[in-house]
Amino acid sequence: MKIAHIADSHWGFGYPGPTPAARFEDITRSMSWVADRIVDEGCELVLFAGDAFKDARVFIDRATAEIQAFVAWLRRLSNSGIEIVVISGTPSHDAISAYHLIREMQISGVRVFTEPDSVAFGDIKICCLPGMNRSNFATIPEFTGLPPHEFHAKMTEHITDECKSFTSHCWDGPRILMSHLTYDLADTGFEDALLQNEPILTDEAASMFDLVCLGHIHRPQKAGSNVFYSGAPERHNFGDERTTPGFYIHEWLGDGPGVGFKSTFIAAPARRFKTIDWCDMDITAWLDGEVDDFASIKDAIVRVRYACSEELQKRFDRRSLERALYDAGAYFVAEIRAEVERSERIRDAEVTEELGPLSALAAWASNQGYEPVDISELQAMTTELLEVQV
Repeated sequence: MKIAHIADSHWGFGYPGPTPAARFEDITRSMSWVADRIVDEGCELVLFAGDAFKDARVFIDRATAEIQAFVAWLRRLSNSGIEIVVISGTPSHDAISAYHLIREMQISGVRVFTEPDSVAFGDIKICCLPGMNRSNFATIPEFTGLPPHEFHAKMTEHITDECKSFTSHCWDGPRILMSHLTYDLADTGFEDALLQNEPILTDEAASMFDLVCLGHIHRPQKAGSNVFYSGAPERHNFGDERTTPGFYIHEWLGDGPGVGFKSTFIAAPARRFKTIDWCDMDITAWLDGEVDDFASIKDAIVRVRYACSEELQKRFDRRSLERALYDAGAYFVAEIRAEVERSERIRDAEVTEELGPLSALAAWASNQGYEPVDISELQAMTTELLEVQV
């Protein structure tokens, strides 16, 4: 049996682009390509491991368009006779009500799970563990008043207990865990203290299954011995610039030594992001008319970060550079900004003493070079943590 494993489409409006809908169309195009490839590969089952959407709380007209796009994708596969299992993802991205609505549509061959459950396909059992975060546990009495490190440990213990429950019943065939969580051996691509507040899938829990198919981290990878992140089928911001979008196909070859699952990553065509970093020498060359080759930016979302002297800064015309980038075929120029020297940034002490937590976080993240979309995500996670502590 061939099983397609995909996640993190993040359909939504308002991504940086030439129009509010431009990136929504990019996502739809990439997902359509993925659907066609899944059909061409002869997959019999698709596992969609959460985060179909960008934002959980949106106006009804936007929600309608996003749900319609996901449903059209599911119907494309369903009409080809392919079975699909869908789980909800991170609560800040996926509104449970949207998944309930899709389930009520009763699309042939589509099973939607927002709570832990399992379903069998022939000899293979799919154990579904939808995405969760601190908000899922905040109202449970046994979590109330716990200090952060104990809260985190108890969430992780809960995940392990759910996995033990899945495997407590006899089953002769292979078991696949499908979830939307951070795995403790995964390469997240960055170090973030806020991850310490997420529920974690431990290697102990993952080892209870023959295969683990995850969403949540956008870097496609095999982590540990049997854990896979499909990554996202489309790049969403500059954090994905060096990531290869796509999905996995896992093929069950049968029991026996050296058999089991064979996993293949399929790269998908996606919008490129391109960062151009310039120093004094590059700025001088631009002012002297010696830089005019931007062949690498065609159809890409571009940003230019530069550091130069105050004298060069006065002579530098950002608008001329922006026009040149568009003339060279850039899809969208996201920003052209000067890199501020560390000595000119807000001191950490000032941030701590004079600003509220969300403003301080925004200032710190800006100092570190985070993108606005990433800063907003960090603030949303922080707000959630603050609400838990109240």
